[in-house]
Amino acid sequence: MSVLRRIITCKPSPHKLIMASRAITLTLFSSSTCSLCTTAKDAILKVQKHYPFQLSVVDIHKPECPKEFADKYIFDIPVVHLNDQFLTQHRVKEDKLLEALKKYEATGVVNKIPS
Repeated sequence: MSVLRRIITCKPSPHKLIMASRAITLTLFSSSTCSLCTTAKDAILKVQKHYPFQLSVVDIHKPECPKEFADKYIFDIPVVHLNDQFLTQHRVKEDKLLEALKKYEATGVVNKIPS
């Protein structure tokens, strides 16, 4: 199933860049009317300045969002997936996100962040 996603890239700071050896994509399931989603996106973008990854933002109210996720997350956004696996929902903390990314890089295992 093809999903149209907005890809957001941010130029990392050259002084504090941590090089990723695994390809990392975070997917943020959100909505334009969700204030927590805006806060989550801001936290993700701050982490992205220091840790390289691709970010896809999927609006669950748009037809491009797979019905499975639109139905599943309708009352739980924001939701973040790491390489297509659930990572966290609701409040996204920068330190917890960075820790989860480092653990994933070291082990290849997605450790869910409690919400």
